[in-house]
Amino acid sequence: MPHAWVSILDEGIWLETWDWTWRRTELGISGEAANIKQHLLTLEDITFWTLALNRERSLHCSLAPTSSCSCSCATMGASRAGLGFFLVASLFVSSVWGQGPVTPPVTAPPAAAASWTWCVSDAADKTVCDQMTALLATIETSGAHRHSCVLGTNVEDCMKKINAGTVQIGVFDGSFIDQAATTYSLKPIRTEGSSAGTDNQYYAVGIMKKSACPGKLADMKGKRSCHSGYGRSAGWTLPIAAMVDAKIIPVVSQTAQKNDIESVAAFFSKTCAASATPETSVCTACKTTAGCTTADDFYDYEGAFRGVVEGACDVAFTKFTIPAEYSLGGPKAQAWTGLEAPSAYSLLCGSGTGPVCADISSYATCNFGSAPPHTIMVAGTYPQTEINAFNAVMDMANSNAEFNDLFFSGKNTGGAIFSSDATKTLGYNGTATALTTSINKARATLKAVNDTPTSTNGASSIAKGGVLAIVSVVVSLCMLW
Repeated sequence: MPHAWVSILDEGIWLETWDWTWRRTELGISGEAANIKQHLLTLEDITFWTLALNRERSLHCSLAPTSSCSCSCATMGASRAGLGFFLVASLFVSSVWGQGPVTPPVTAPPAAAASWTWCVSDAADKTVCDQMTALLATIETSGAHRHSCVLGTNVEDCMKKINAGTVQIGVFDGSFIDQAATTYSLKPIRTEGSSAGTDNQYYAVGIMKKSACPGKLADMKGKRSCHSGYGRSAGWTLPIAAMVDAKIIPVVSQTAQKNDIESVAAFFSKTCAASATPETSVCTACKTTAGCTTADDFYDYEGAFRGVVEGACDVAFTKFTIPAEYSLGGPKAQAWTGLEAPSAYSLLCGSGTGPVCADISSYATCNFGSAPPHTIMVAGTYPQTEINAFNAVMDMANSNAEFNDLFFSGKNTGGAIFSSDATKTLGYNGTATALTTSINKARATLKAVNDTPTSTNGASSIAKGGVLAIVSVVVSLCMLW
Protein backbone atom coordinates (compact mmCIF):
# COMPACT_ATOMS: atom_id res chain seq x y z
CA MET A 1 0.00 0.00 0.00
CA PRO A 2 1.35 3.36 -0.89
CA HIS A 3 2.30 5.41 2.21
CA ALA A 4 2.81 9.16 2.28
CA TRP A 5 4.08 11.71 4.75
CA VAL A 6 5.70 15.11 4.92
CA SER A 7 9.25 15.17 6.12
CA ILE A 8 10.87 18.49 7.11
CA LEU A 9 14.58 18.26 6.44
CA ASP A 10 17.47 20.73 6.75
CA GLU A 11 17.41 21.29 3.01
CA GLY A 12 13.68 21.77 2.60
CA ILE A 13 10.43 19.77 2.39
CA TRP A 14 10.15 16.42 0.65
CA LEU A 15 6.86 14.67 -0.11
CA GLU A 16 7.49 10.96 -0.16
CA THR A 17 5.53 7.70 -0.77
CA TRP A 18 6.62 4.17 -1.34
CA ASP A 19 5.77 4.53 -5.00
CA TRP A 20 7.08 7.97 -5.75
CA THR A 21 9.03 10.89 -4.30
CA TRP A 22 8.55 14.49 -5.16
CA ARG A 23 11.58 16.57 -4.48
CA ARG A 24 11.67 20.27 -4.43
CA THR A 25 13.40 20.44 -7.80
CA GLU A 26 10.47 18.64 -9.43
CA LEU A 27 8.11 21.26 -7.99
CA GLY A 28 10.02 24.01 -9.71
CA ILE A 29 11.66 25.12 -6.47
CA SER A 30 15.32 26.05 -6.32
CA GLY A 31 17.63 27.75 -3.90
CA GLU A 32 18.56 27.16 -0.30
CA ALA A 33 16.17 26.28 2.48
CA ALA A 34 15.95 29.98 3.43
CA ASN A 35 14.31 30.62 0.05
CA ILE A 36 12.01 27.56 -0.02
CA LYS A 37 9.64 29.18 2.45
CA GLN A 38 8.91 31.84 -0.13
CA HIS A 39 7.55 29.20 -2.56
CA LEU A 40 6.43 26.13 -0.65
CA LEU A 41 5.83 26.95 3.00
CA THR A 42 2.44 28.49 2.64
CA LEU A 43 -0.83 27.07 3.89
CA GLU A 44 -2.16 26.75 0.36
CA ASP A 45 0.88 24.79 -0.95
CA ILE A 46 1.07 22.37 1.97
CA THR A 47 -2.71 21.80 1.89
CA PHE A 48 -2.70 21.22 -1.90
CA TRP A 49 -0.02 18.56 -1.82
CA THR A 50 -1.41 16.89 1.29
CA LEU A 51 -4.90 16.69 -0.26
CA ALA A 52 -3.37 15.38 -3.46
CA LEU A 53 -1.69 12.58 -1.55
CA ASN A 54 -4.90 11.78 0.30
CA ARG A 55 -6.95 11.63 -2.91
CA GLU A 56 -4.33 9.34 -4.45
CA ARG A 57 -4.57 7.05 -1.43
CA SER A 58 -8.39 7.01 -1.60
CA LEU A 59 -8.36 6.26 -5.32
CA HIS A 60 -5.94 3.41 -4.80
CA CYS A 61 -8.10 1.89 -2.09
CA SER A 62 -11.28 2.14 -4.16
CA LEU A 63 -9.64 0.43 -7.12
CA ALA A 64 -8.04 -2.34 -5.02
CA PRO A 65 -10.25 -2.94 -2.00
CA THR A 66 -8.22 -5.55 -0.24
CA SER A 67 -7.59 -6.13 3.43
CA SER A 68 -4.07 -4.80 3.04
CA CYS A 69 -5.46 -1.53 1.88
CA SER A 70 -7.22 -0.98 5.25
CA CYS A 71 -9.82 1.34 3.76
CA SER A 72 -11.93 1.28 6.86
CA CYS A 73 -13.48 4.17 8.69
CA ALA A 74 -10.77 3.98 11.25
CA THR A 75 -8.13 4.17 8.57
CA MET A 76 -9.82 7.07 6.88
CA GLY A 77 -10.23 8.78 10.25
CA ALA A 78 -6.54 8.38 10.85
CA SER A 79 -5.92 9.87 7.43
CA ARG A 80 -8.11 12.83 8.31
CA ALA A 81 -6.24 13.20 11.61
CA GLY A 82 -2.98 13.11 9.70
CA LEU A 83 -4.29 15.80 7.39
CA GLY A 84 -5.17 17.96 10.41
CA PHE A 85 -1.71 17.43 11.82
CA PHE A 86 -0.14 18.43 8.51
CA LEU A 87 -2.30 21.56 8.35
CA VAL A 88 -1.42 22.66 11.89
CA ALA A 89 2.23 21.88 11.28
CA SER A 90 2.15 23.91 8.08
CA LEU A 91 0.68 26.88 9.95
CA PHE A 92 3.40 26.68 12.62
CA VAL A 93 6.24 26.26 10.16
CA SER A 94 4.89 28.97 7.92
CA SER A 95 4.50 31.44 10.78
CA VAL A 96 7.97 30.80 12.15
CA TRP A 97 9.86 30.55 8.88
CA GLY A 98 7.85 33.39 7.39
CA GLN A 99 9.53 35.83 9.76
CA GLY A 100 12.78 35.41 7.92
CA PRO A 101 16.21 34.80 9.38
CA VAL A 102 16.50 35.83 13.04
CA THR A 103 18.38 39.09 13.29
CA PRO A 104 20.31 39.63 16.54
CA PRO A 105 19.24 42.77 18.43
CA VAL A 106 21.33 45.81 17.63
CA THR A 107 22.83 47.41 20.72
CA ALA A 108 22.57 51.18 20.48
CA PRO A 109 25.91 52.95 20.84
CA PRO A 110 26.31 54.82 24.12
CA ALA A 111 25.00 58.37 24.04
CA ALA A 112 27.65 60.97 23.46
CA ALA A 113 28.68 62.66 26.68
CA ALA A 114 27.25 66.15 27.11
CA SER A 115 29.61 69.06 27.75
CA TRP A 116 30.03 70.91 31.02
CA THR A 117 32.41 73.63 29.91
CA TRP A 118 33.28 76.41 32.37
CA CYS A 119 34.33 79.91 31.34
CA VAL A 120 36.78 82.02 33.37
CA SER A 121 37.89 85.55 32.52
CA ASP A 122 41.17 85.69 34.44
CA ALA A 123 44.17 83.96 32.89
CA ALA A 124 45.43 83.13 36.38
CA ASP A 125 42.21 81.19 37.02
CA LYS A 126 42.53 79.01 33.92
CA THR A 127 45.09 76.64 35.44
CA VAL A 128 42.98 76.21 38.56
CA CYS A 129 39.89 75.71 36.41
CA ASP A 130 41.63 72.93 34.48
CA GLN A 131 42.51 71.25 37.79
CA MET A 132 38.93 71.62 38.94
CA THR A 133 37.36 70.11 35.82
CA ALA A 134 39.79 67.17 35.94
CA LEU A 135 38.65 66.53 39.51
CA LEU A 136 34.97 66.82 38.60
CA ALA A 137 35.46 64.23 35.86
CA THR A 138 36.64 61.74 38.50
CA ILE A 139 33.86 62.71 40.93
CA GLU A 140 31.18 62.09 38.28
CA THR A 141 31.90 58.38 37.92
CA SER A 142 29.16 57.83 35.32
CA GLY A 143 31.17 59.69 32.69
CA ALA A 144 27.97 61.32 31.44
CA HIS A 145 29.67 64.66 30.81
CA ARG A 146 32.84 66.05 29.33
CA HIS A 147 34.40 68.50 31.81
CA SER A 148 36.54 71.32 30.44
CA CYS A 149 37.41 74.99 30.83
CA VAL A 150 37.90 77.92 28.45
CA LEU A 151 39.30 81.42 28.92
CA GLY A 152 37.08 84.34 27.99
CA THR A 153 38.50 87.74 27.12
CA ASN A 154 36.60 89.31 30.03
CA VAL A 155 33.62 88.72 32.32
CA GLU A 156 31.10 89.87 29.73
CA ASP A 157 32.63 87.62 27.08
CA CYS A 158 31.91 84.64 29.35
CA MET A 159 28.30 85.82 29.67
CA LYS A 160 28.03 85.96 25.88
CA LYS A 161 29.50 82.49 25.46
CA ILE A 162 27.06 80.97 27.96
CA ASN A 163 24.13 82.74 26.33
CA ALA A 164 25.23 81.43 22.91
CA GLY A 165 25.60 77.88 24.25
CA THR A 166 29.27 77.47 23.35
CA VAL A 167 30.00 77.04 27.06
CA GLN A 168 27.61 76.05 29.81
CA ILE A 169 28.87 77.34 33.17
CA GLY A 170 30.30 80.52 34.64
CA VAL A 171 31.07 81.78 38.15
CA PHE A 172 30.35 85.47 38.64
CA ASP A 173 31.04 87.91 41.45
CA GLY A 174 27.87 89.25 43.02
CA SER A 175 28.34 92.59 41.28
CA PHE A 176 27.89 90.94 37.85
CA ILE A 177 24.80 88.83 38.53
CA ASP A 178 22.32 91.52 37.56
CA GLN A 179 24.06 92.18 34.23
CA ALA A 180 24.30 88.47 33.47
CA ALA A 181 20.59 88.02 34.15
CA THR A 182 19.15 91.13 32.51
CA THR A 183 21.44 91.50 29.51
CA TYR A 184 22.26 87.87 28.71
CA SER A 185 19.33 85.96 30.26
CA LEU A 186 21.52 83.82 32.51
CA LYS A 187 20.10 82.28 35.65
CA PRO A 188 21.76 81.43 38.99
CA ILE A 189 21.81 77.77 40.00
CA ARG A 190 24.40 77.62 42.78
CA THR A 191 26.10 80.00 45.23
CA GLU A 192 29.00 79.96 47.63
CA GLY A 193 28.55 79.14 51.28
CA SER A 194 30.77 80.23 54.14
CA SER A 195 31.83 78.97 57.54
CA ALA A 196 29.44 81.52 59.08
CA GLY A 197 26.54 79.50 57.71
CA THR A 198 24.86 82.25 55.69
CA ASP A 199 23.24 81.10 52.47
CA ASN A 200 23.11 83.08 49.22
CA GLN A 201 24.18 86.40 50.80
CA TYR A 202 27.19 87.90 52.57
CA TYR A 203 27.53 91.07 54.58
CA ALA A 204 29.71 94.07 53.80
CA VAL A 205 31.46 95.25 56.98
CA GLY A 206 34.02 97.75 58.13
CA ILE A 207 36.82 96.37 60.34
CA MET A 208 38.85 98.50 62.71
CA LYS A 209 41.14 97.99 65.63
CA LYS A 210 38.93 98.15 68.69
CA SER A 211 41.11 100.86 70.20
CA ALA A 212 40.45 103.14 67.19
CA CYS A 213 36.64 102.93 67.22
CA PRO A 214 35.22 106.48 66.64
CA GLY A 215 32.56 108.19 68.71
CA LYS A 216 30.27 108.47 65.68
CA LEU A 217 30.42 107.43 62.06
CA ALA A 218 31.05 110.97 60.84
CA ASP A 219 34.29 110.94 62.84
CA MET A 220 35.75 108.69 60.16
CA LYS A 221 36.39 111.81 58.05
CA GLY A 222 40.10 112.27 57.57
CA LYS A 223 40.89 108.63 58.40
CA ARG A 224 42.54 106.15 56.01
CA SER A 225 40.47 103.48 54.24
CA CYS A 226 41.30 100.17 52.60
CA HIS A 227 38.78 98.53 50.26
CA SER A 228 38.69 95.04 48.74
CA GLY A 229 38.72 96.83 45.39
CA TYR A 230 37.11 99.62 43.46
CA GLY A 231 33.58 98.65 42.39
CA ARG A 232 33.57 95.50 44.51
CA SER A 233 30.30 94.80 46.30
CA ALA A 234 31.51 94.45 49.89
CA GLY A 235 34.53 96.68 49.56
CA TRP A 236 33.11 99.65 47.71
CA THR A 237 29.55 99.70 46.38
CA LEU A 238 27.71 98.79 49.60
CA PRO A 239 29.72 100.80 52.18
CA ILE A 240 30.14 103.96 50.07
CA ALA A 241 26.45 103.97 49.06
CA ALA A 242 25.40 103.46 52.68
CA MET A 243 27.56 106.36 53.87
CA VAL A 244 26.27 108.61 51.08
CA ASP A 245 22.66 107.69 51.95
CA ALA A 246 23.38 108.41 55.63
CA LYS A 247 24.77 111.85 54.68
CA ILE A 248 28.17 110.89 56.09
CA ILE A 249 30.05 111.23 52.79
CA PRO A 250 29.05 114.34 50.79
CA VAL A 251 28.90 114.12 47.01
CA VAL A 252 31.80 115.95 45.40
CA SER A 253 31.71 116.68 41.68
CA GLN A 254 34.37 119.20 40.72
CA THR A 255 36.62 117.35 38.29
CA ALA A 256 36.39 114.92 35.38
CA GLN A 257 37.15 112.03 37.74
CA LYS A 258 34.28 109.72 38.65
CA ASN A 259 32.25 111.34 41.39
CA ASP A 260 32.26 108.37 43.75
CA ILE A 261 36.08 108.29 43.66
CA GLU A 262 36.29 112.03 44.09
CA SER A 263 33.84 111.96 47.02
CA VAL A 264 35.76 109.17 48.80
CA ALA A 265 39.08 110.97 48.23
CA ALA A 266 37.61 114.14 49.76
CA PHE A 267 36.28 112.30 52.83
CA PHE A 268 39.20 110.00 53.68
CA SER A 269 42.76 111.28 53.88
CA LYS A 270 44.17 108.22 52.07
CA THR A 271 42.52 105.32 50.31
CA CYS A 272 43.49 101.99 48.78
CA ALA A 273 40.92 100.73 46.25
CA ALA A 274 42.84 99.03 43.47
CA SER A 275 41.25 97.83 40.25
CA ALA A 276 42.23 96.33 36.93
CA THR A 277 42.16 99.72 35.19
CA PRO A 278 44.32 102.72 36.14
CA GLU A 279 41.43 105.18 35.71
CA THR A 280 39.48 103.60 38.56
CA SER A 281 42.35 102.72 40.91
CA VAL A 282 42.79 104.75 44.09
CA CYS A 283 46.28 104.06 45.42
CA THR A 284 47.23 106.60 48.11
CA ALA A 285 47.00 104.04 50.94
CA CYS A 286 48.04 100.97 48.95
CA LYS A 287 51.32 99.13 49.26
CA THR A 288 52.07 100.55 45.83
CA THR A 289 50.97 104.17 46.14
CA ALA A 290 51.28 104.94 42.43
CA GLY A 291 49.93 102.67 39.72
CA CYS A 292 48.43 100.08 42.08
CA THR A 293 46.78 97.01 40.51
CA THR A 294 44.87 93.96 41.62
CA ALA A 295 48.25 92.43 42.51
CA ASP A 296 48.63 94.88 45.42
CA ASP A 297 49.01 93.36 48.89
CA PHE A 298 46.00 95.34 50.13
CA TYR A 299 43.66 94.22 47.34
CA ASP A 300 40.81 91.72 47.79
CA TYR A 301 38.91 90.71 50.93
CA GLU A 302 41.84 89.66 53.05
CA GLY A 303 44.14 92.32 51.53
CA ALA A 304 41.96 95.15 52.84
CA PHE A 305 42.12 93.64 56.32
CA ARG A 306 45.88 93.30 55.99
CA GLY A 307 46.04 97.06 55.44
CA VAL A 308 44.51 97.58 58.91
CA VAL A 309 46.72 94.90 60.48
CA GLU A 310 49.91 96.51 59.12
CA GLY A 311 48.81 100.05 60.02
CA ALA A 312 48.36 101.42 56.50
CA CYS A 313 44.62 101.98 57.02
CA ASP A 314 42.23 102.75 59.88
CA VAL A 315 39.28 100.83 58.45
CA ALA A 316 38.95 97.92 56.04
CA PHE A 317 35.78 97.53 53.99
CA THR A 318 35.46 93.84 53.19
CA LYS A 319 33.49 90.64 53.75
CA PHE A 320 32.11 89.72 57.19
CA THR A 321 33.97 86.41 57.53
CA ILE A 322 37.45 87.94 57.19
CA PRO A 323 38.31 89.05 60.76
CA ALA A 324 37.54 85.72 62.42
CA GLU A 325 39.29 83.69 59.72
CA TYR A 326 42.43 85.82 59.28
CA SER A 327 43.04 87.05 62.83
CA LEU A 328 45.73 85.44 64.96
CA GLY A 329 44.72 81.85 65.65
CA GLY A 330 42.15 81.82 62.84
CA PRO A 331 42.01 78.99 60.29
CA LYS A 332 43.47 81.22 57.56
CA ALA A 333 45.78 83.40 59.66
CA GLN A 334 48.75 84.81 57.75
CA ALA A 335 52.23 85.87 58.85
CA TRP A 336 51.37 89.58 58.70
CA THR A 337 53.27 92.04 60.84
CA GLY A 338 51.06 93.29 63.66
CA LEU A 339 48.41 90.54 63.43
CA GLU A 340 46.41 90.22 66.65
CA ALA A 341 43.72 87.97 68.11
CA PRO A 342 40.07 88.46 67.04
CA SER A 343 39.30 90.30 70.27
CA ALA A 344 41.56 93.17 69.13
CA TYR A 345 39.22 94.05 66.25
CA SER A 346 35.67 95.37 65.99
CA LEU A 347 33.10 96.06 63.31
CA LEU A 348 32.19 99.57 62.20
CA CYS A 349 28.41 99.81 61.87
CA GLY A 350 27.10 101.58 58.78
CA SER A 351 23.59 102.71 59.69
CA GLY A 352 24.66 106.08 61.09
CA THR A 353 22.41 105.46 64.09
CA GLY A 354 22.78 103.16 67.07
CA PRO A 355 26.11 101.63 68.11
CA VAL A 356 29.09 102.77 66.08
CA CYS A 357 31.15 99.62 66.71
CA ALA A 358 30.30 96.03 67.65
CA ASP A 359 31.93 92.65 68.17
CA ILE A 360 33.08 90.92 64.99
CA SER A 361 30.41 88.24 65.51
CA SER A 362 27.61 90.85 65.23
CA TYR A 363 27.80 91.17 61.44
CA ALA A 364 24.06 90.45 61.01
CA THR A 365 23.17 93.73 62.74
CA CYS A 366 26.36 95.76 62.25
CA ASN A 367 27.03 95.99 58.52
CA PHE A 368 26.75 98.15 55.40
CA GLY A 369 24.33 95.87 53.57
CA SER A 370 24.41 92.45 51.96
CA ALA A 371 25.37 91.14 48.56
CA PRO A 372 25.17 87.83 46.75
CA PRO A 373 28.32 85.73 46.88
CA HIS A 374 30.11 84.29 43.88
CA THR A 375 27.34 82.60 41.94
CA ILE A 376 27.33 79.84 39.35
CA MET A 377 25.13 80.76 36.39
CA VAL A 378 23.92 78.99 33.24
CA ALA A 379 21.80 79.93 30.23
CA GLY A 380 18.18 80.65 31.00
CA THR A 381 17.14 77.80 28.68
CA TYR A 382 19.48 75.23 30.20
CA PRO A 383 17.51 71.99 30.88
CA GLN A 384 16.48 71.36 34.47
CA THR A 385 17.64 67.74 34.18
CA GLU A 386 21.16 69.00 33.46
CA ILE A 387 20.98 71.45 36.37
CA ASN A 388 19.90 68.65 38.71
CA ALA A 389 22.77 66.45 37.52
CA PHE A 390 25.24 69.31 37.92
CA ASN A 391 24.08 70.08 41.47
CA ALA A 392 24.40 66.41 42.39
CA VAL A 393 28.02 66.37 41.23
CA MET A 394 28.82 69.64 43.03
CA ASP A 395 27.23 68.30 46.22
CA MET A 396 29.63 65.37 46.01
CA ALA A 397 32.49 67.79 45.38
CA ASN A 398 31.75 69.49 48.71
CA SER A 399 32.86 66.34 50.51
CA ASN A 400 35.71 65.46 48.15
CA ALA A 401 39.08 65.91 49.88
CA GLU A 402 40.96 67.06 46.78
CA PHE A 403 38.25 69.53 45.77
CA ASN A 404 38.19 70.98 49.29
CA ASP A 405 41.96 71.23 49.32
CA LEU A 406 41.84 73.18 46.07
CA PHE A 407 39.17 75.70 47.08
CA PHE A 408 37.86 75.47 50.63
CA SER A 409 40.80 74.69 52.91
CA GLY A 410 42.32 78.16 53.02
CA LYS A 411 44.84 77.53 50.25
CA ASN A 412 42.85 79.45 47.63
CA THR A 413 44.25 82.74 48.92
CA GLY A 414 44.11 84.31 45.48
CA GLY A 415 40.37 83.73 45.22
CA ALA A 416 40.60 81.71 42.01
CA ILE A 417 37.09 81.00 40.65
CA PHE A 418 35.55 81.01 44.14
CA SER A 419 36.26 83.55 46.87
CA SER A 420 39.11 82.87 49.27
CA ASP A 421 36.83 82.36 52.28
CA ALA A 422 34.28 80.04 50.64
CA THR A 423 33.79 76.70 52.39
CA LYS A 424 31.29 75.03 50.04
CA THR A 425 28.80 75.65 47.24
CA LEU A 426 25.04 75.42 47.65
CA GLY A 427 22.24 74.73 45.20
CA TYR A 428 20.03 77.75 44.53
CA ASN A 429 16.52 77.65 43.10
CA GLY A 430 15.58 81.34 43.28
CA THR A 431 15.79 84.30 40.94
CA ALA A 432 18.64 86.68 40.23
CA THR A 433 16.45 89.55 41.46
CA ALA A 434 16.10 87.97 44.89
CA LEU A 435 19.88 87.75 45.14
CA THR A 436 20.58 91.32 44.07
CA THR A 437 17.93 93.48 45.79
CA SER A 438 20.29 95.06 48.34
CA ILE A 439 23.23 95.50 45.98
CA ASN A 440 20.99 96.99 43.28
CA LYS A 441 19.78 99.64 45.71
CA ALA A 442 23.40 100.53 46.47
CA ARG A 443 24.24 100.65 42.76
CA ALA A 444 21.36 103.03 42.17
CA THR A 445 22.79 105.35 44.83
CA LEU A 446 26.26 105.38 43.27
CA LYS A 447 24.82 105.83 39.80
CA ALA A 448 23.06 108.95 41.02
CA VAL A 449 26.33 110.12 42.57
CA ASN A 450 28.23 109.61 39.33
CA ASP A 451 25.48 111.19 37.25
CA THR A 452 25.69 114.43 39.25
CA PRO A 453 26.86 117.18 36.87
CA THR A 454 30.30 118.62 37.48
CA SER A 455 30.02 121.69 39.68
CA THR A 456 31.30 125.01 38.32
CA ASN A 457 31.20 126.82 41.66
CA GLY A 458 34.93 126.61 42.15
CA ALA A 459 35.75 127.94 38.70
CA SER A 460 33.21 130.74 39.05
CA SER A 461 34.65 131.80 42.38
CA ILE A 462 38.11 131.92 40.90
CA ALA A 463 36.89 133.96 37.97
CA LYS A 464 35.04 136.38 40.24
CA GLY A 465 38.12 136.73 42.44
CA GLY A 466 40.24 137.49 39.41
CA VAL A 467 37.86 140.20 38.17
CA LEU A 468 37.73 141.85 41.58
CA ALA A 469 41.51 141.88 41.76
CA ILE A 470 41.78 143.57 38.37
CA VAL A 471 39.18 146.18 39.30
CA SER A 472 41.01 146.86 42.54
CA VAL A 473 44.28 147.42 40.68
CA VAL A 474 42.64 149.77 38.15
CA VAL A 475 41.03 151.84 40.89
CA SER A 476 44.32 152.12 42.75
CA LEU A 477 46.12 153.33 39.61
CA CYS A 478 43.46 155.93 38.95
CA MET A 479 43.78 157.31 42.44
CA LEU A 480 47.54 157.60 42.02
CA TRP A 481 47.13 159.29 38.70
